[in-house]
Amino acid sequence: MSDLNRRLMTLKADLGETLLDTVAAPQLAEGEVVLALDRFSLTTNNITYAAYGDAIGYWKVFPTGRDDYGLMPVWGFADVAASRAPGIEVGARVFGYFPMADTLTVQAGKISRGGFADAAPWRKAVPDIYNRYVLCAADANYSVELENPEVLFRPLFITSYTAIDFLREHDFFGARQIVVSSASSKTAYGAAWCLEGDDVALIALTGGRNRAFVEGLGAYQAVHGYDQIEALPTGVPTLYLDLAGDPELRRRVHAHFGADLTYDCLVGSTQGDAFPQDDPELVGPKPEFFFAATCVDAHRERGTLRAFYERFFADQRAFFERVIDPVSPWIRIVEHEGLGAAARVVRALADGVSDAAEGAVVRIVR
Repeated sequence: MSDLNRRLMTLKADLGETLLDTVAAPQLAEGEVVLALDRFSLTTNNITYAAYGDAIGYWKVFPTGRDDYGLMPVWGFADVAASRAPGIEVGARVFGYFPMADTLTVQAGKISRGGFADAAPWRKAVPDIYNRYVLCAADANYSVELENPEVLFRPLFITSYTAIDFLREHDFFGARQIVVSSASSKTAYGAAWCLEGDDVALIALTGGRNRAFVEGLGAYQAVHGYDQIEALPTGVPTLYLDLAGDPELRRRVHAHFGADLTYDCLVGSTQGDAFPQDDPELVGPKPEFFFAATCVDAHRERGTLRAFYERFFADQRAFFERVIDPVSPWIRIVEHEGLGAAARVVRALADGVSDAAEGAVVRIVR
C-alpha cells in the first residue's frame, strides 16, 4: 500500500472544475481501517451533493484542509487494505460513501456482522446512512455480477423509492398529475417506475437532447420540452417533483399552474448550483426539500426499518432487472479508468452534456 494518496477535488465555485493532487496517507491508529476504493458511480446525484455541500454538510464529510476545493462524495465498492479494528478483516469487500480518492481511512465504530460506521467526528454532519459501510459477504442482496448496476442505481433508487413513499403517504398532496423535471435523470425515472399502477398522471419535462431517450423509456404518460411548460394542461391539481433545481424553471412551473399547484417536492439539483433560497417572485407553495436519509431514520425510530428494507430490496432488485434488461435495457453502463477519466465525467455532468443513456462507473487504476 502506497504512502501517498491521490484524490480528485472539486472547485466549489465551479462544480465541473477538478484538481488531482496527492497527499500523505495517515498513519493507521488503533480502531482505524483503510478502505481502498475500487469502483464508484458518477451521476447528477453527485452534482447535487456538491451543489448542496455547504447547506446540508456534504463538504464536511471528507475534509480537504482547503476552503476553495472539496471532495465530492461518491458511492462505491472498496476493499479493506489495512485494519486495526477487531472484526474487520483485510480483503473484505464493502459498499459505502467515499471521496474520489485512492483510499479512505475511517474510525471504525458500530461494528457488527453486517458492517461498520465511520465514527470520525466530522461525519456527524450528515445522517447515519451516509456513514455506514456494508460488508458484502454479509449482504444477502449483494451479487458480484451486479456490482456495476448496484453502484450506479443503489444510491439513487433509495431516493426515488422513499420520495414516492412519502408522497403516496400524503395522497400526493391532493394532486392528480405530477410534473417531473429533469425526467431523464436516473432518480426521476426510478420514481416513475415506482409510480406504475398509481392513479396519477406523470408529465415529463426534459431538454431537447434527451427527449428521445425519455420518450423511449415509456415511463411517463407525456413528455414535453422545457420550452413547452406554458402549454402544459392546467385545471388539474398538480404536484411538482423537481429533480432539476433550476430557480427560473421553478418560477415558470409555479406561474403556469398557479393555484392548481398543491406541492413542490425538491429532490435534486441537476441544473441548479446552490441550495434554494426564499424566492419573492415565486407563486404558490414554497419548495420543500426531500431528504431520503431522514425517511430511513424515521423508520429506524419507529421500529419499522427491517420491514421497510425487506420491501425496498425486493423492489430494488426488480428495478435493476428492468434497467439492464438484455432485450430492452433502459441504460448502457460504461466503465471509465482512473481519476483523470472521472474528472472528464464530472465536467460533462456539471455542464449538463452527459449522455442520459449511459451510466458512468469509474474504476480506480493503481
